[in-house]
Amino acid sequence: MAKPVSKLGDFKGTIDGITYYTLNGERICRKAAPPSKEQIHNDPRFAAVKQNNNEFGGASAYAKAIRNELAPYLNTFKDASFNNRLTSCCLKIAKKGRGVPGQRSINAHNLPEALIGIQLHNKYEFDKQLKYSPRLQRTAKGIYIDFSGMQPHDLVGIPKFANQFKLIALQITLPEYTWDTSIQKYTPIQPGVAPANTHLTTPPIAISDIPEPLEFYIPIPKNKTHKPIQSNPSPAALEAKETHILWLGIQYGKQHNGQFIALETGRAMQCIAVY
Repeated sequence: MAKPVSKLGDFKGTIDGITYYTLNGERICRKAAPPSKEQIHNDPRFAAVKQNNNEFGGASAYAKAIRNELAPYLNTFKDASFNNRLTSCCLKIAKKGRGVPGQRSINAHNLPEALIGIQLHNKYEFDKQLKYSPRLQRTAKGIYIDFSGMQPHDLVGIPKFANQFKLIALQITLPEYTWDTSIQKYTPIQPGVAPANTHLTTPPIAISDIPEPLEFYIPIPKNKTHKPIQSNPSPAALEAKETHILWLGIQYGKQHNGQFIALETGRAMQCIAVY
């Protein structure tokens, strides 16, 4: 404990996380203790803290579901900050959900722009590797990605020694996440339904000889099933929607002995669509 050096008089209370009070006739100051877990859950004064904690937990669960489906590419493309950046985006999505604070639904449809454009690696940005926006055509069963008309000059981030590149597409289907009052946590709303993905990588493409047309089709992934754990969803769970999140990546490399050798610096992936 410390004694205050400023003349605060008989002030008692907390300023900037420091609590001032009198003990045995002496003025004392100490760092304020944070509320306990029990206080946060039961004391009405900490209702806002509880709500924020709930939604942060839900955002973390939603972000984890996305990362799990991105797993085939995380080691290759992501940086150390990606997990935190993704969770921050998902928290913004949670704040726009239906329902009361602390129990709002979490669905990328709430705020698509929070995810669109997020890079797996802040240093290697997709739009600084490729100055070309593919045309997307959605169908009931998938999406066509059309690169027709792309030219070598659109490849602006070509690393030294690269003579080939690959395009990678990954589509994630996510159920809506909602607050379950019986277990006091966020879970996927559809009982027995888990996130899923489909992904594909083009064969190596010569930088100097881009084929025409260049397009491919990626189907909507079929939902995986797991043991149902949702038993008492909040009213906000009504009219839930599945979300499809499309990621696009590029990886440069060189041909050596007839094989594609990926280069460390020529890689980038970002979210390009939510629908």
